[in-house]
Amino acid sequence: MASAALIALVQAQAPKRPYCAFVKNNAIVRRREIALAAPYLQLNPPAHRSWIILDIDRSGASHAWEDAALPVPTYCAINRENGHAHIGYALSAPVCTSAAARLAPLRYLAAIEYAYTAKVHADAAFTGPLAKNPIHPKWQLWEPANAPVYELGYLADFVDLTTKQLPRDAGLGRNCDLFDGLRDWAYSAVRQFWRPRGEDLWRAAVRLQAESLNTFTVPLNSSEVAGIARSVARYVWRRYTPTKFREVQAARGRLGGIASGAARLISSEDKRVSARLMAANGMSTRAIADELVVGKSTVARWVSHEAISGNSTVGFNSSA
Repeated sequence: MASAALIALVQAQAPKRPYCAFVKNNAIVRRREIALAAPYLQLNPPAHRSWIILDIDRSGASHAWEDAALPVPTYCAINRENGHAHIGYALSAPVCTSAAARLAPLRYLAAIEYAYTAKVHADAAFTGPLAKNPIHPKWQLWEPANAPVYELGYLADFVDLTTKQLPRDAGLGRNCDLFDGLRDWAYSAVRQFWRPRGEDLWRAAVRLQAESLNTFTVPLNSSEVAGIARSVARYVWRRYTPTKFREVQAARGRLGGIASGAARLISSEDKRVSARLMAANGMSTRAIADELVVGKSTVARWVSHEAISGNSTVGFNSSA
């Protein structure tokens, strides 16, 4: 039977109208009060990740975390018939995955999730949203005392993120890959829409491009694609305007082709963002400095500023 602490945690973090299932693969949307009584439940809300859930399809799965020297999970929900299990880690600070998402914490979470999946040999194709409901009596439950919750930095200490190449089809890696590909396209494509009433056409074009890039083995659902498209469209439209473009071009012309102060500022901002993303993926200060051709002290200042001012639910445009 689930502890009072785990019950309270699941109830607090579950969506108001989650997907649930009383029979596997027959998902329905119900009020939270009804859904909590189902054996399969959507634990993560649609706008953020509160849990890392590992799906381990083999006998003795509940001991996989111990065999892989990972931290004690918040719970293990075990199939009584075959020993397969879901291992759940509750996050102390949920990571935003909606239109307001920042790429750095999303990429950081994706890297940790992939590394944990690899260490316990969990199903890399598992994406939810349904998981074994740990407070339902259908499952054999194992949990430590007081339903522990974890910071991403603590979870990252148990895996080597510097050696993990995040596959584009692995869990949240799909969100990161779509963010990257869509932004790269948008920076140059936006100039085609600089005209009266062009913003509506621009938003529609970004959505179509996002759909065309959603070619993963297990595609992102429509709401996730729409959220990423809205975020990228809004940021690029506000940041890359005709006026700013002409100012940069004029400054470059006055300097005879030498990069202007404005252009250098843009380049520096790009490097700062890159440094923060590399740090979030576990790269060392020295490796980042070598990659970006800057001093180690500069990288340390950029990363330190991000750590002080960052927040996992701050808007996308603060790290794009």
